[in-house]
Amino acid sequence: MDSLLVSPGDVVVTDFGIYQHWSFVSDAVCSKGKPMLISATKRNGTVKEETWDIVTQGKNTYITKVQQIKPIYEVLKTARSQIGKWTYSVESKNCEHFVKWASGLEVSSTQVVNTTAGLIAGAALVGVVAENPKFVHFVGGALLVGGIFLALTRASEKAAVE
Repeated sequence: MDSLLVSPGDVVVTDFGIYQHWSFVSDAVCSKGKPMLISATKRNGTVKEETWDIVTQGKNTYITKVQQIKPIYEVLKTARSQIGKWTYSVESKNCEHFVKWASGLEVSSTQVVNTTAGLIAGAALVGVVAENPKFVHFVGGALLVGGIFLALTRASEKAAVE
């Protein structure tokens, strides 16, 4: 965070290994002077506005480009309207869904879509190449390829403005 210059309304992505967590930079700061973040998390089961350190847990975090069609004050107001109300679901109401919803965009999650495609492709691949596949082979192939697809699904870093 020390070298990352963020502004209210920016969308930051935190790398948690196999998945990424999406958050809005708030217009509020914590007692340490760091920006607060608004996001939907499985950890909370809902939307919360929390300190930078709690949300990012010291992991690599960067700004990503999200084409917001609403003004920043409205995006933040919309995001805050779901604090304690949004019911987190990895499949349909995760952090990426939340950011896109509050931004006024089509609600979708590339992480969910690509992982699902990978699971299907992995199971299908086992069916095509294995001579006498067992159920465990289909599950293993699905998890392997689904995990690869998820790992390859990364939000791009917003180019620095010079």
